[in-house]
Amino acid sequence: MKKVFSLILALAMVFALCACGEKAPAEEPANPAAEGEKAPETAENSAAEPVVLRFAFSEAPESQTAQVMNAAKERIEKRTEGRVICEPHWANELGSINDCIEQITMGGNIVSATSASSWAPYGCPDMTAMDSMFAFSSIEEIANFNKSDMWKNMVKELEEKGNIHMICMNWAAAPRVVLANKPINSVADLKGMLVRVPTDTYAAWFSALGASPVSGIPFAEVYTNIESGVIEGAEAPFATLSDFSVQEVAKNAFASNHTYASGCLGTSTKIWNMMSEEDRMIVEEELSAAGEEYSALCAASNAEYMKKFEEAGVTIVEPSEDDIAAMQEAATKAAKTLGLRDGIMEEIKAASVG
Repeated sequence: MKKVFSLILALAMVFALCACGEKAPAEEPANPAAEGEKAPETAENSAAEPVVLRFAFSEAPESQTAQVMNAAKERIEKRTEGRVICEPHWANELGSINDCIEQITMGGNIVSATSASSWAPYGCPDMTAMDSMFAFSSIEEIANFNKSDMWKNMVKELEEKGNIHMICMNWAAAPRVVLANKPINSVADLKGMLVRVPTDTYAAWFSALGASPVSGIPFAEVYTNIESGVIEGAEAPFATLSDFSVQEVAKNAFASNHTYASGCLGTSTKIWNMMSEEDRMIVEEELSAAGEEYSALCAASNAEYMKKFEEAGVTIVEPSEDDIAAMQEAATKAAKTLGLRDGIMEEIKAASVG
């Protein structure tokens, strides 16, 4: 009898344990939408994350570029109500120009501000001509070209072939000059001079003048490279040279005014298409407006920078008529060296005169 009772007790314990281990029937999920309540946010219905645009600039954070860009940043973020965030980075903080463009082609969230010839190899060879010396004669011509059909066709071509969207091309600095640690009284004094240049278009022009162009040096390193004797000079607007205090190690300026070096702002089509059509329009409007502001600011302040350089002991030499003719002839020679197609320079001039 005891054995029977023990067996019954054991079976009862087993059934009790099984009952404890069972799960209660799943409750039907609530349906707030049916009850007029707001459904919880999910990956499908949550608000979109803002698009972050990281701007890569070669200029210093105290530059005129920074002054204009910081204001444009505020306007863009206000008009898009925070849907687009702008993060300016200065003095090549995000890497070299070529490194940034490579990241852009792979979909990186970078907006690079650099010359047209740096973008040209990625799908629009004609853009190289925009960067040729004496291509544009004034900031007005650059502003006109930014609105031209020729520029719009270049933008379309680079999108189709390089997955790059060009936003604008009208960030025109003041005319560029040559600053060196030895006298430049005429074009002839450039022969053999080691001059830092940003792109192949500049290298071709300086080579045509008999100079020895040196590329691949970030502008933030120009000062130390002149000081150490790696190079003898560099070309840039007076404002940019001043931002990096190059006048402390180079006391001779040749006001060649060989180009306005219009800055072209571009990003990846992947990032560009992440924004709504409205936000893309806002970004383009504000950056184009900022380009006009920057161009006007640079033009207005150029005389002040020249005075500042003279006060720092820099000798500034204006080119003679013969020098100008020699520089223009070198520009024609450089265009042939670069393999620009026939008639491209004339087409750019026609599109830029309005």
